[in-house]
Formats: sequence, C-alpha cells, structure tokens
Amino acid sequence: MAANLNQNRHNDPQWRSVFVQSTFPKNLEDLSKLAHNLWWTWNCEAVELFQEIDEKLWQNTQNPIAVLKGMSAEKLSKLEQDQAFINKYNNVLKKYNEYMAVKPEANSSRIAYFSMEYGLDDSLKIFSGGLGILAGDYLKEASDTNTNMVAVGFLYKYGYFKQTLSIDGAQTAIYNPQNQSELPISPVTDANGNRIMIQVGMPGRLMYAQIWLVKVGRIKLYLMDTDISENRDDDKSCTHALYGGNNENRLKQELLLGIGGVRLLEAVGEKCDLFHCNEGHAAFINLERLRKLIKHENCSFPRALEIVRGSSLYTTHTPVPAGRFIPRRFNDDVLRSIS
Repeated sequence: MAANLNQNRHNDPQWRSVFVQSTFPKNLEDLSKLAHNLWWTWNCEAVELFQEIDEKLWQNTQNPIAVLKGMSAEKLSKLEQDQAFINKYNNVLKKYNEYMAVKPEANSSRIAYFSMEYGLDDSLKIFSGGLGILAGDYLKEASDTNTNMVAVGFLYKYGYFKQTLSIDGAQTAIYNPQNQSELPISPVTDANGNRIMIQVGMPGRLMYAQIWLVKVGRIKLYLMDTDISENRDDDKSCTHALYGGNNENRLKQELLLGIGGVRLLEAVGEKCDLFHCNEGHAAFINLERLRKLIKHENCSFPRALEIVRGSSLYTTHTPVPAGRFIPRRFNDDVLRSIS
C-alpha cells in the first residue's frame, strides 16, 4: 500500500513560481532597470522616456513596467533604430547611474523605518492616504539626501479598497487585486536562490512571510507577504488588504510589522542603529528588540530598556488626547508589563 501511495505521488503536479522577463536589445537593455526603480516617479525626463514608448498605453496605465510588457516586437525594433529616442534613453540612464553611484557615508547611522503603508506611486497600491504619502515622501527625500536608511512594510494583494457609491448613495468598498507581474518588486533570495522567509509565532502555529524588495532611488524598501503555501488560509489573508479585516487580523498585521520587521532586517543582513516607527502600527519593534538584547546579548532589562529608548524614533499623526495612540504612555505600560 505504501509503495502504491508513493508511486501515485510521483504523478502529482509540481507547482513552482516562474518570473518571466522581457529581453531587450543591447542598446536598450537597461530599460527594465529604469522601470523597476521608483526613481522615475520623481524624474520628469524618465517619465517622458516611457511615455514616448507608447503614449496611449502610458496614459492607460501610468506604469512603465506595463508599458514595456505591452510593447510589440515591431515597436521595439523601431525604437532600436530611433536615434533621438536612443539619445534620450542614454541621457536618462546616465543621470540614473550617476545618482545611484553616490553612497552614504561609511560611518553614518543606519536607520530602519517602519510603516503600514507607503504612498510612492499608483503603480504600487500599498497606501490609502496622508500617512502613506508622508512615508513615501520620507523615502524619496532620504534617497535624494543620501540618508543611510532602509524601510519595512507590507506587499498587499489588494491594497486599499476603491470607494464607489451605490444607487441609493451608500459607500461600497471594492478590492481589486494587483497584478504582481507589473509591480516594481523582486523576490529576496539567499545565495542559493531560495526565498528568504521570516516567521512570527501565533497561538499554536507559526505564521510565515516571504520578502520582496522595492527600490526607491537609493533606498531599499522590504515588503512582507503572507499569501504563501506555508500558511493556513486565515494567515494568508493577513497581508491581503491595507487596514482590512477584523481586530484579530489588525493585531496580526501589527505583530508581523513590528516583530517580523525586526526579524526581516536580520534575515537580509541589515544592521541598523536607529528604529523609526511611523505611527503606532509597528510598536512591537520595541518588544522584539528588548527580547533580542536580553536573550542574545545578555543585557539586563534596565540596560536593554535604555538602549531601545535611546535608539527609537517615532512619528505621530494624532498628537492630541483624543487621538488613537499616546506613544509615551503606551510604550511605558507595555514595557513594564514584561519586566
């Protein structure tokens, strides 16, 4: 019986993820590199370059990756022979390479920035409003000022809902899935090409997240994604929607952002000195850092507490008594509870 079962398993389909990339001629081979770094979003010459490839498709998508995917072989051949376009492409590429060649000072402090959302561009729908736009602007400004920073967030399958009104005037939320093949993301893998994943403990189980990389100029933005086969269904949906689901799902998201985010940085080899929490969604970074200092570096609790306090930054958007979150009181109460 066992032999028969094993034999049947040999006939089972073996599923694997495949990423298909377009091939470009030698003199245009870096078009994909330009499209996959959100540097283009604040560089008008880069925008004009992609718009010139196919103006109609650009107007419909505002997404250079979608434009390159939709480009026909005939159109690509014409561009290859279009010297005016080649000159514009070389000029944009030169500015990009010069920009990216500048590195932060070697002795500058490495900042880890945590946010539930980032408003970088409509081609990457991982934001809803002001908080996300602020976070996105932080990354762009950090890139332009050559700040030594790395960022952590979520890759949402559906992003934030699209609001429509029914015939009787009621608000209706519509969740449209993002097309991953048209997102400026790349999977983070180890030296052997295996996906790097982190895990966070949940009641009676572990929840896993794979990691994606978004390049925002000189800044690396790492995004966690739980919609993978290693998770059970209710954990897969943890990163489906921004601010979506019930209170339990929101708590899982905040545990993953805080605790999982610190573990992500360690997994990808990022050694950070300062930890910046954009609103209270990532407050669990404090607990994870305390745990690591006490368990792995033999720090006493008072010593670990001083280290965490002295290397933590915080941005609040509701600094009034009626706000959702009072950072100092919250942190003190939570930290005392584990002393």
